[in-house]
Amino acid sequence: MATAMMIAGTASSVMGSISAAKGARAAGKQALRTAEYNKAIRDRNARVAEQDADFRDRVTERQEVRARDDFAKLQAQGRVAYAKSGVVASSGTPLEILMNNANEFEEDISLNEMQGATESGRIRETGVNQRLAGNLALLEGQSQKMAADIRARGHMFSALKSAVSGVSQYGQAAPTGQIN
Repeated sequence: MATAMMIAGTASSVMGSISAAKGARAAGKQALRTAEYNKAIRDRNARVAEQDADFRDRVTERQEVRARDDFAKLQAQGRVAYAKSGVVASSGTPLEILMNNANEFEEDISLNEMQGATESGRIRETGVNQRLAGNLALLEGQSQKMAADIRARGHMFSALKSAVSGVSQYGQAAPTGQIN
């Protein structure tokens, strides 16, 4: 009877350790799958940020083209108004006013370009941060899987130890019928 109990105890210990090893491996695989999924989401977010930044660049370029067209029309209207009033716009105060307007316009264009570049740069940086966070999530998942694999091996060694110990005790008890 004692021998049967010893065998049952050993088998139970071995099965528990094997079950714990399977659980640890499954947890590690799941951690890695979750990390891969999170990285894929972060990579997608990075692609979206890059597209947003490209869109912001195109909007800035488009705004400049429109502004230049509008300004050219405005300057032409000014020249026409000077001409209608009999003032020569190619010299003196009228020329200074037209040149001043053009200089202020170019400053506005430069400011708009700088704001657009700053905004698109900020958006691109968001994309870089998303990629970095995705890589970090993947590294964490790989680390968790590695730790789970190590725990699983530990459980398997525990199962082996229990089996060897049980066999040893059975071998010692079998000739005498007693358990040490």
